[in-house]
Amino acid sequence: MSPDQQKELKKLKDGATAALTRAAQRARELARQTGTKIVLTRDGKLVKETPADEKKSESA
Repeated sequence: MSPDQQKELKKLKDGATAALTRAAQRARELARQTGTKIVLTRDGKLVKETPADEKKSESA
């Protein structure tokens, strides 16, 4: 793979990572607003959790 292709691939990966991070943040925000739980994996198992309060998350 050429250096230009590697650079382009890194840009795509970084963009995808940022988009997924924004989507997860938005999902947590929406769940907090609506009082619903989010589903995530913990130790390889699916779990439902109430999203943490945003201020608590920032301090942790």
